[in-house]
Amino acid sequence: MKNDKLTIDGKNFNSRLIMGTALYPNVNVLNKSLKISNTEIVTISMRRLNVTKKDHFFDQIDKKYTFLPNTAGCFTKKEAILTAELSRESLETNWIKLELIGEDEMLLPDPIELFSTCDELLKRKFKIFAYCSDDPILCKRLEEIGCEVVMPLIAPIGSGLGIRNEHNLEIIREMCSGLIFVDAGIGLPSDACKIMELGFDAVLLNSSVARSLDPVNMAEAMKMAVIGGRKSFLSGAIEKTKRAIKSTPFKGKISNF
Repeated sequence: MKNDKLTIDGKNFNSRLIMGTALYPNVNVLNKSLKISNTEIVTISMRRLNVTKKDHFFDQIDKKYTFLPNTAGCFTKKEAILTAELSRESLETNWIKLELIGEDEMLLPDPIELFSTCDELLKRKFKIFAYCSDDPILCKRLEEIGCEVVMPLIAPIGSGLGIRNEHNLEIIREMCSGLIFVDAGIGLPSDACKIMELGFDAVLLNSSVARSLDPVNMAEAMKMAVIGGRKSFLSGAIEKTKRAIKSTPFKGKISNF
């Protein structure tokens, strides 16, 4: 486990928990939650970042984190590309978490617009973290065209419903050989643990911590869940069987008289 690094774009990270920065009750709680989670990568929406404002976001958060800007709120290819270019210029990073929403009620990703936008942003030398549906074929195609990370949802954004289709997640992990994170739908630490037990490379979450009654405590719980799930995956779980397998042999037992 000591040498089990998460490598993204040639950079090594110890933590496999990526934290969002929205919805916290205040900046103090945000900072405490990020610290106790041991996260090294945090996401930030370019839509709510105002670098010209006094006491803006980066004046209130530790600079030690690697920032992953996202295109939250974008519905079209044009919007997403503009947002990505603005993030590269203002944050000096080629990393972009690409979100393209198809409708405004369930906030489900638009697979057609997403794929087309990925194709264009890759030509512009972006490292794309593609937020998508849990469609194994789509995930495989996004990996094949060159996305740095493919990030399927497990339930709608902010729903806290947890894993809705474990079978699809297993297929995605089997079909994709690159980095696969889960993004959206985590509700409980047990959800994060299960994702890691399935062999996914990391978990990205926000609402499950920020909207909990005690974000700092929940952030620590999520950290432990991700670590536990990863250890379980690397340890190799026993094969499931519908029949009992005795742990103590019959040899040497006391015979009936």
